[in-house]
Amino acid sequence: MKTLLLHARTFARIAPRLKGLNAALNIVTVDDAQRFHDAWTSAELPAPPEVHLAFGNIDAFYSPSVREFMTAILKSPEFDWFQSAAAGIENPALVAIGQKAKRYTTNHTQAEAMAEWAIWQALDFFRDGPGHRANQAKGKWERIRVREMNGSRWLIVGYGSIGQAVGKRVTALGGVVTGLRRTPGPAEGATRIAAPDTLMAELEGADVVLLCPPHTPETEGMANAAFFAAMNRDALFLNLGRGALVDEPALMAALDAGRPAFAALDVTRTEPLPPKSPLWRHHKIVITPHDSSDTPGTIARGDETFLANLRHYLDNETLKHLVDRSAFVTG
Repeated sequence: MKTLLLHARTFARIAPRLKGLNAALNIVTVDDAQRFHDAWTSAELPAPPEVHLAFGNIDAFYSPSVREFMTAILKSPEFDWFQSAAAGIENPALVAIGQKAKRYTTNHTQAEAMAEWAIWQALDFFRDGPGHRANQAKGKWERIRVREMNGSRWLIVGYGSIGQAVGKRVTALGGVVTGLRRTPGPAEGATRIAAPDTLMAELEGADVVLLCPPHTPETEGMANAAFFAAMNRDALFLNLGRGALVDEPALMAALDAGRPAFAALDVTRTEPLPPKSPLWRHHKIVITPHDSSDTPGTIARGDETFLANLRHYLDNETLKHLVDRSAFVTG
């Protein structure tokens, strides 16, 4: 019988959906006290178990027991399938699991929460949230001329699940979306799709430029001095992709020079961002600590992704969002 590893909080949340699988699966949990238990009887296990499949989510990876969770997977000789709650695979811990697992699947439902982050930042920029908050702090009653989302022109670089989730919301609010991706043809939420090699030509016409491609050798540092120099002076720069996509000194220099007008970053090259980083104190930058996807809805949708794939796994069907093992080859 195969053994499934879950964090104790995950099991408590989805236990009703797992009833009836006792004949097909042995389920074990690890809690924040670094203890392993039989999920159904709560009996503590005398040693870390050998496991065959696992669901890695925020419960597991942001837990004091993350080391025990990882070790159980990496030391299991017949580890078969790992379901990640994340879309990306470049984190070293995920790479190690991907090299170990015979099958590795990702989750893309966090795009909904991340899209709301982009809309939040854009609306705050267009409506001059900083200016209104400054006036409120001073007790100053003064009208501020603002802009609308309606008619705004968006360039979304990396038009995958996140880009489309943003595009649908922008379009619903009257914005016009150009998506950049390798695959041609129409896509939901985009007025048109352009090829990645048109990036520099597209920048000038955008009121908002959003980065959400994966981090690859080709996208490393793509937002550099030339990139920012090509942007509209009144534009907003957003990064929901990876911190390594952005040359951060070049961004600060460009903002100081007045092009683009403002930036909001959910990701940075170094995470956690050191307290002394100048990014924190730049008056034209908003920083959020890589938490755009951290909502109850994201957790619930991740659970659903795992449960659907678990049924496929037990029925010997093809798993959704299966990653080719070559993606985890390093060096």
